[in-house]
Amino acid sequence: MADYDLSNVKVLVAEDYAPMRKLLGQVLYELNVADFQMVANGQEAIDFLQEYEADLLLVDNLMDPIDGTELTRMIRAGKTPADRHVPIIMVSGETSKELIVGARDAGVNEFLAKPISTQMVYQRFMNIIENPRAFVQTDDFYGPDRRRRPMRYPGLDRRREAYAYQTPQQAKAGG
Repeated sequence: MADYDLSNVKVLVAEDYAPMRKLLGQVLYELNVADFQMVANGQEAIDFLQEYEADLLLVDNLMDPIDGTELTRMIRAGKTPADRHVPIIMVSGETSKELIVGARDAGVNEFLAKPISTQMVYQRFMNIIENPRAFVQTDDFYGPDRRRRPMRYPGLDRRREAYAYQTPQQAKAGG
């Protein structure tokens, strides 16, 4: 496990429960993240992103008026000021399969179940850094490849072009 300097990472936390916002702030402080901001819901996140260029978002699932899943969908669809490729970690106390699959299908990079720890948050950061997933686009999805591991497709490959892996940074740069 590598030790990363996270002091230059800009993080926006969208969490409606004030004690959890405080805990996430303490975790980010322990990880040496010097620039992090807190908002109470998805709408505030969208408004805040007008002026704040976050490198990563930590979003709660259950918030009003815009929850974390809807916020993620809006970001991936390009309907917010945020970069469509910004890594998003969903934090939730609910861990049903339906919620996790829904978050993945909305375009989150990582999922983190509450209760959380500094180590758990750091592991999600590391996974984003060390195992970036290519972004894919289909008729109804744009976001990180939902597959965690390469899988052979048993049928005929009908792609017109060979699949070329791109990190989010390469996609952002147009490369």
